[in-house]
Amino acid sequence: MVLLGLNLYLRSCAGQNANPSNGMVGALQRYQIPPSLTSASINSDNNPHHVYPPQQGVTKKNLLSVFYPGTGSSPCEIGAILQQGATRGYHVIGLSYPNSEAVNSVCNQGAARSDVSCFENMRNEVVTGLQVSPYISVDTNNSIEGRLLSLLQYLKTTYPTEGWDTFLTGNTINWANVYVGGHSQGSGHAAYQGKIRAVGRVSIYSGVSDYSLQTASIPSWFSNAQAAPAGSYYGLIHENDTVANFSGNMNQVTDVWLNQLGMTGALTNTSVGSPYGNSKRLVTTACNGMGSAALHSCPMVNGFQSIWNYISYP
Repeated sequence: MVLLGLNLYLRSCAGQNANPSNGMVGALQRYQIPPSLTSASINSDNNPHHVYPPQQGVTKKNLLSVFYPGTGSSPCEIGAILQQGATRGYHVIGLSYPNSEAVNSVCNQGAARSDVSCFENMRNEVVTGLQVSPYISVDTNNSIEGRLLSLLQYLKTTYPTEGWDTFLTGNTINWANVYVGGHSQGSGHAAYQGKIRAVGRVSIYSGVSDYSLQTASIPSWFSNAQAAPAGSYYGLIHENDTVANFSGNMNQVTDVWLNQLGMTGALTNTSVGSPYGNSKRLVTTACNGMGSAALHSCPMVNGFQSIWNYISYP
């Protein structure tokens, strides 16, 4: 049933991405905003951002949750987790960004295999737009942070009573009031952003999977100093996720969580229930028996709402 639901959702998203519109989703207001509408300098990857102000009648958190979908995915495909944030009183953005190139695929091919900086430079360029990677081309306006800034400025002007200005000071994003998260490749961008920006929280789903087959090692950026507060990283992965555990070691991702990203606590199955032993490292056995793609996507499907609250929306 979960896999069937995912397939139907993907078909639905193809239509929504081609013909974005605004409207209500139950009790929630949703805006579908093509990135090019927010800036004339955005010229690619134009699947709409999905934006939700806090649900009416719910106490506002005055916090912005920004979520990054995985390789080749759009915000539409992660709608359930976005909507959960809005029901909790968060301003929520599912961000559309250049995500057609998988970092692990690029950095394990050709000349990039011997480039020890490939993983960090790719993520840096996608997140900030700095021209540091020879393997992709993302400028500042089309980067994650450039797109987020343009979107917030658009929302502040277009919906002035909804509180989007809380997250801006002039042309600067107030990172302390921003929580970032992502699925798969998007989780890696969120984790990297927590290294360079003092965001309030980092939520990691089915990642971070960066791994060099050439050197049989993880990249050095995992151990970079962290700008986000200590203890602000949380994660969830399926225990049999062979996509994220790229090396073949099924503890690859969760070991990085503990040893490089400071995600403390015993590896805890979500079946124990809240508060999950107060661990920052959660695994699930839901979706068992399905294929590798379904296991990798499992943490994004309906049914994880209480776990999303713990990881992303306290």
